[in-house]
Amino acid sequence: MPGPVFVENDHLQLHTIEEEDIEFRQGAANHPEIRRYAAGDVPVSRPGIRDHTDDDVVKLLAYDGDTRLGVVSLAPIHERRGWANLGFWIHPDHWGEGYATEAARLVVTHGFEAFRLHRIGAVAHAPNVASQRVLEKLGFVHEGTKRDDDFVDTVAS
Repeated sequence: MPGPVFVENDHLQLHTIEEEDIEFRQGAANHPEIRRYAAGDVPVSRPGIRDHTDDDVVKLLAYDGDTRLGVVSLAPIHERRGWANLGFWIHPDHWGEGYATEAARLVVTHGFEAFRLHRIGAVAHAPNVASQRVLEKLGFVHEGTKRDDDFVDTVAS
């Protein structure tokens, strides 16, 4: 059973993440299509996937009915400065169905309305065109490129 609904629309719900969601999150975090854009180069362990209860983080699991789709987050949230960073991933089984855009839109709207944020930023790796499209659909503007900041699809020497 999913955790309590945090925010929802007509068919997508963003729930709190519960213990029963750990296996799904670990499996997705280690999926090669998700992992290629994730930080770190080692598989994510079960203890490593557990959420920490930080006041400056909103991390939610997106559902369509009973189907787990992925995670969307605002982290960290800097209340004094009025900004946060958006993060999201959807399991590859549900790519191309609009869930990333919809989940991100829900949490961004919530951030502006409930937390009174005035700025939400996001980062997408250069080869991750799908994430860039999500951000464009939400009205994000490309403000800069960090060169040699993070590497994707590379093997450490």
